[in-house]
Amino acid sequence: MRATPFALAGWVLLLAVAWAWGLTLPAGDLHLGAMPLYGRWDLVPAWRLAAPVAVGAAAVLVLPALAARWPWRRLLAAFAVTAVAWSLALAAADGSDGFADIGQAYGRHAGLVDERGGPAAFLRTYVEHQDAVPVHLQAHPPGLVLTLWASARLGPAGAGWESALAMVGVAAAAVAVLVIARDVVSQRFARAAAPFVVLAPAAVWHTNADVVFGGLALTGVALVVLATGRSGPARWAAAGGAVFGLALLFAYGVALLALPIAAVALWRRRPAVLAAAAGAGAVVVALPLLWGFWWLDGLAATRVQYHAGVGADRPYAYFLLANLAVFALATGPATAAGLARLRDRRAWLVVGSGLAAVLVADLSGLSSAETERIWQPFMPLVLLAGAALAPSRRWLIVQVAVAVVLQGALRSPW
Repeated sequence: MRATPFALAGWVLLLAVAWAWGLTLPAGDLHLGAMPLYGRWDLVPAWRLAAPVAVGAAAVLVLPALAARWPWRRLLAAFAVTAVAWSLALAAADGSDGFADIGQAYGRHAGLVDERGGPAAFLRTYVEHQDAVPVHLQAHPPGLVLTLWASARLGPAGAGWESALAMVGVAAAAVAVLVIARDVVSQRFARAAAPFVVLAPAAVWHTNADVVFGGLALTGVALVVLATGRSGPARWAAAGGAVFGLALLFAYGVALLALPIAAVALWRRRPAVLAAAAGAGAVVVALPLLWGFWWLDGLAATRVQYHAGVGADRPYAYFLLANLAVFALATGPATAAGLARLRDRRAWLVVGSGLAAVLVADLSGLSSAETERIWQPFMPLVLLAGAALAPSRRWLIVQVAVAVVLQGALRSPW
């Protein structure tokens, strides 16, 4: 394909410009240590990369054949398991530090619920105390903190439980986007895309809370998309809307995943399904009002805190470009090549809506850096573009190689 070399050249150029431009800016304004990524460059011993190399190599050999031959439900289960195995193998290269992020960012602050007088009081005062809580709580609704507080009271707690939540998110996201691809495009397309959805460099950052948010939100998207199809039960619209509404109580940014829902529903001329999903989602989002928390007030407070903190230092113009460079690196060169080759209009309906969500997030100015983590919920939709490259294993090898190099050279909290 003639477009492929240009796509790869553009991918490299985007990364190079983001790196070079960043070097001209004051380091104190960027708050980065591994331009344009968050963290620092620090090589790990080669032996610690044995697990991701082994898992990645085995997956490259096996996944294309499974995608082509296995029954659909078995395929979904196998690829969900592989997505988890690939994520865990990469995280293991960092040792115990590779599984600590959710606990550091959220779990250790679950005690605030009791300090405020219980979940009702915590919700009622959540917005007014935004300037007195850690940065991750400033940037998100209270859903995850309350979940970790409740789970600790019921029994499951600690790094193992938090990592399990992340892996459920990883598996759910992979299954959800493949279900969406099959329903909107075709089963053949979904099968071709499956190995690329799993074996992405994005898995380097798969032990953070954003994969939990993404898995939950994409599950809601998949249910609504299925409801827009002629064979989809109408009740799935309400179920999908409710799940999506629940995801909004965990992360404000996943609201942009309403774009693929709207795109598919309007393309299929199913406004009633869209309305049912929106109604169910609105009910779930409004439910915490019973205890004094309103989602829009939380979003407004988050904007204030963001622009009062690191957002005030990081230059908007630079991160318009750098965010996209980081997204390109996380999705890998194969995705760039796949986008250049993708011709199916129905595929573009799904992949394009994922790209639209990224563009809106970028223009919003609320995603200045750290998009390797923040944009995890959008990445699986765009990774579907890899279907245009199938059945080539060479591109999968490239994706695995980029992921292993990143894991071996970059130290980040995620």
